[in-house]
Amino acid sequence: MEEELFLRRIREEFPDVTWTSHRYLTHGWDHAVLVLDEALVFRAPRTQAYRDALANEVRLLRYLRPRVDVGIPDYVYESADGSFAGYPLLAGRELDVATFGRLSDTERERIAEQLATFLTAIHETPKSVVRECGVSRQDPQKDLEDLRRDTEALVLPRLAPREVRVVGAFLAELAGELQSTPSTCLVHGDLSGEHILWDTESQQVNVIDFSDRSIGDPALDFYGPLGYGHDFAERVLELYRGRKDDGLLRRAHLYFRRGSLETMADALQGYPCTFDEGYAAFRARFDL
Repeated sequence: MEEELFLRRIREEFPDVTWTSHRYLTHGWDHAVLVLDEALVFRAPRTQAYRDALANEVRLLRYLRPRVDVGIPDYVYESADGSFAGYPLLAGRELDVATFGRLSDTERERIAEQLATFLTAIHETPKSVVRECGVSRQDPQKDLEDLRRDTEALVLPRLAPREVRVVGAFLAELAGELQSTPSTCLVHGDLSGEHILWDTESQQVNVIDFSDRSIGDPALDFYGPLGYGHDFAERVLELYRGRKDDGLLRRAHLYFRRGSLETMADALQGYPCTFDEGYAAFRARFDL
């Protein structure tokens, strides 16, 4: 939704909402975002698929809010046609790697504890609730086929011969891992640093952007913590009280590396990221 149209729609739908300043954010993949007076966040899905899913996202978050200890969006505004919705801004700054690196050991432990309890709670959400909220099931084999196709067509021609061999070995390893199907559950699906907010004043974790929620491998929600290092992800897993299996962290490492290939391919297809970002992550995550 274009900026002026978005602002006009908010005024029309919610005449009691007033503001003196706003920020229009377009760097998100799936939604355009307006932040009003640094107090309210309105999100408008970019595609029909995400518009169709917005009401279900709101319904799921209303179920989860009293059951999780971290802050999550509390949608108090929904447009009549379901094309956008808003919630009070959650405090904190994005927990990127640089920010995490400046935190004390005590703060890192608090974050690990809060992420572990959050993941335990959402992973234990009853399947009946998940189905009622229209959460889709992941198809790991299709995801692998899409990754292989895009990587071979777009990414490999831009890599050095040694890098091509490394990617080939990785895709084979990933395919082998997917031969055995782990237990599935509700997952956030994109628990990366840009969706984890850390409020230093309250020592509180807040988690945003549930648009990639799905029924999938719980290991998907541990690849984000791996961005802060293996030891931190291992600590989150140690504190986690959900169902564990011996290969959970191993699969998380595979998904963590897979993300760099996806970023490079997505950049070459016009998504709001750059090939250089994905390539740098690829070199780091594959120890090249």
